[in-house]
Amino acid sequence: MKLKAYSGYSYKVKEEVALSITGRKRSDACLLGLLCSCQNKELLLTTDNPVLRELFIRLCSYASGDKDCITERIERSRGRPARFILEVPSSINRETILKRLGITGVSKQDIIEKANRLSDNIFGSFVSGLFLSCGTMSSPEKEYHLELSFGSEQLRDWLIPALKNRFGIISKPSERKKSSSYILYLKGSEGIEDFLTLVGAPMSSLEIMNVKVYKDIRNRVNRATNCDTANCDRQDRSCARQIEAIRLIQSSRGGLGSLPEELREAARLRLSHPELSLSELCRELDPPISKSGLNHRLKRIEEYAGTLESVSQPSEKEE
Repeated sequence: MKLKAYSGYSYKVKEEVALSITGRKRSDACLLGLLCSCQNKELLLTTDNPVLRELFIRLCSYASGDKDCITERIERSRGRPARFILEVPSSINRETILKRLGITGVSKQDIIEKANRLSDNIFGSFVSGLFLSCGTMSSPEKEYHLELSFGSEQLRDWLIPALKNRFGIISKPSERKKSSSYILYLKGSEGIEDFLTLVGAPMSSLEIMNVKVYKDIRNRVNRATNCDTANCDRQDRSCARQIEAIRLIQSSRGGLGSLPEELREAARLRLSHPELSLSELCRELDPPISKSGLNHRLKRIEEYAGTLESVSQPSEKEE
């Protein structure tokens, strides 16, 4: 299986995961996960991801006790990343590695049976190996999406309930028929945060939390801005309607003197301060009144202006 490498967000996350693999038990569990991407009966891995290359060499050397256990070929094509073909050619080294990991071969069933016996604490390092070898993740700035792409339906269908039962991480299955890939994916931010913490990338998990907080603040600001804009539009329309009514009364025979004192005061105040909102206008009155009280006075002014307007319009008979 050829494994994809990413120079973007996935690559950064995998660097953090790889650095978290320390100690014998975690190293062996991670190597067990990496072997899921190796060809059957051979410890051969093909990748264009330098992080995965370095980790596979380190873990195999550690497990075999031979720092030169890996042979490497590099294939280069114009416009494409270099492809690293890593293999443990010595049957003695292969047997030593498999014995250390507690398996007799690299079949999916052998690996699953061994993984089932791992403690929850060490199982996370096994999942780290799976993510490093066949996982990808989108930048949380764009979307919340993490997936593992397997060549084995058996492995995918076993891992989904294992993650749920052990850690409460909910993932879903999918399939890409063209590439014969069986997908396990997570969409929710909280599930991805838990997964990243599990595989040894707590800083990446924290980054998602920070992005989520930033997005929430940005959405709140946008909603507030939109609300303020809508309120301003309503305020402007109301003010224009009120001033038009007051001007109409001013031009009538009795002028503003035809209004009761409290309405005259409200009318003069509105003409003097067309830029103020209703709540701001209330504070200009002496003594101040409530917003609903001032709104009621302005409504009465509009109603009175409406009666003047209807009287001033000629009837059909007069025409």
